[in-house]
Amino acid sequence: MSNRDFVGMSNWAEEEDDDHEEPHRKVLPPKRHGSIERYRPGAIHGQQQLQRQDREDTGHGWNGRGRGAVPNGQLRQPRDQPDDLRQKLNAKKQLDQNDLRHRLNQRSREPEPPNSNQEEERHVDDRASPEEGRGRGRNGQSGNGRNRHQRVQGKGGNFGSSREAPRLHPRENGQSKSENTARHNLPRPKRNTENFNPSYAPPEMRILAAAPGLKKYNREYTSRDVLVVNDLFCAENDLTIYNKLLVEIEQSGVNLDQLWQSWHNDSHWIADDKLKWKAACPTFHMILDRIRDYFEMDIKATRLNWYRDSSEWKPFHHDAAALKPDKARTQNMTVAVSFGMERDAAFEHAQTKTVISMPQPNGTIYTFGKDVNILWRHGIPQIPPEEYSDQGRISIIAWGWMEQTQI
Repeated sequence: MSNRDFVGMSNWAEEEDDDHEEPHRKVLPPKRHGSIERYRPGAIHGQQQLQRQDREDTGHGWNGRGRGAVPNGQLRQPRDQPDDLRQKLNAKKQLDQNDLRHRLNQRSREPEPPNSNQEEERHVDDRASPEEGRGRGRNGQSGNGRNRHQRVQGKGGNFGSSREAPRLHPRENGQSKSENTARHNLPRPKRNTENFNPSYAPPEMRILAAAPGLKKYNREYTSRDVLVVNDLFCAENDLTIYNKLLVEIEQSGVNLDQLWQSWHNDSHWIADDKLKWKAACPTFHMILDRIRDYFEMDIKATRLNWYRDSSEWKPFHHDAAALKPDKARTQNMTVAVSFGMERDAAFEHAQTKTVISMPQPNGTIYTFGKDVNILWRHGIPQIPPEEYSDQGRISIIAWGWMEQTQI
């Protein structure tokens, strides 16, 4: 074998080795244009060609996407769909809200640290010493005429205020001025919001006012409603019905000493239902008929109360349906209409003893449902002696059944 042949065989062997090494050669992705290349004239056309080539590449070899490229046979993972992304954002928002609500509730249970620099209002006893009584203020007022409210602005603050103190309520009940001042000085709440958790519990009482001009009540009535109607009978200053009731009862032919019975420890008087005074009192029946039509109510029992003057009252109590099952089967509604002197009708919570009241001018109706009669007591509060009036009041009560929604 000649040297030429040996050289030829050597070249053939090298070519054969190159064929075996070719599959193991590292394949690099095509070189992309640099960021500066896009500013070269005509580069926009080149970039569009590259983008078109990338779209046509579906996995054969490198897809030409540079840093984000994937190997042969592998497809790029799809991006989050809008719905999936919205669900993730809503879930994160809900977690953030729950965490915020938890932190706020924790803060509301923590004691509030004292703040010596916080501005406070102090109510000062208006009883002045003799030296202060003889003195004169800047405006020529005596020491007893000073403002009862003084403002303290923290350490080193200035005392005094240009605002006049509010007048005390006239109902002092014989208490000293300092005691009345203390009674009206309510403690300030520490926080304006105590709990941020939602609640779906029904209210202890729901107070409504009927729309004027109705012949029939046109809204749903629930077992915890208290409804006020003020235009079913007469104007506030029209005492015609009150006077007619007294005249008709007096002329009924029934002995008045037997007709009027003391009630609730001599707190007021009621007309004895066992006597036949109702037959001679058409105004009383007119009132009941109007109540029956307005509320579509099946009236089972009635009563007429007479408060001869402002000294008479009615203690807090439950109606019989709250205590007696036989009454509860036929009575879920109480209707009371007031004629004569304006008095307050009040409710006292059976557990907390919280009291709320509603004025009852002449001709006003208030009603309450079954649950209100259980959760609350009701009555006519006393009026202080210094506000005595000789004007009287009649209230007519109707107990019966009305369609109600239980809540």
